[in-house]
Order: sequence, then C-alpha cells, then structure tokens
Amino acid sequence: MSDTYQPAARLKEGDFIARADGTFQEITSLVQILSPVGMAMVTLADGFEVTIPHTREVNWRSPAMQKKETATS
Repeated sequence: MSDTYQPAARLKEGDFIARADGTFQEITSLVQILSPVGMAMVTLADGFEVTIPHTREVNWRSPAMQKKETATS
C-alpha cells in the first residue's frame, strides 16, 4: 500500500499513524489544541503519547485502510 499523508489537524480518534519503526498504531485519544499554537495531542494504543504541530504531515491510515492492509499481510 502506498503511503498516505495528511496534516495532523485532520487526525481523528480511531485513525492509525506510522511510528518511527514503520508500524502503524491506532489513535486512542486525541485532543486538538487550536490556540495559541495549533497542535494535536495524541495517545496511541501502545500508550505512547506525542504532540504534533497541526501543519506537520503524518503518515496516516483510516481504520478501513488499516483493516485492508492487515488482511493482505
């Protein structure tokens, strides 16, 4: 499957994002901060927490894309 990128401002709970090791983890908790600086506070299924600027493009998969990818692997 080709890589798909989108700005962190468009992330939603239930989406999947790529980790540095190339695996994808589900977003279990997400807080979008709009002011004073736009950023997404993300908690992943493995407990990892990260803050991502809204303008940062992240390697992303929807739940349907992730399901399709795991079914073909």
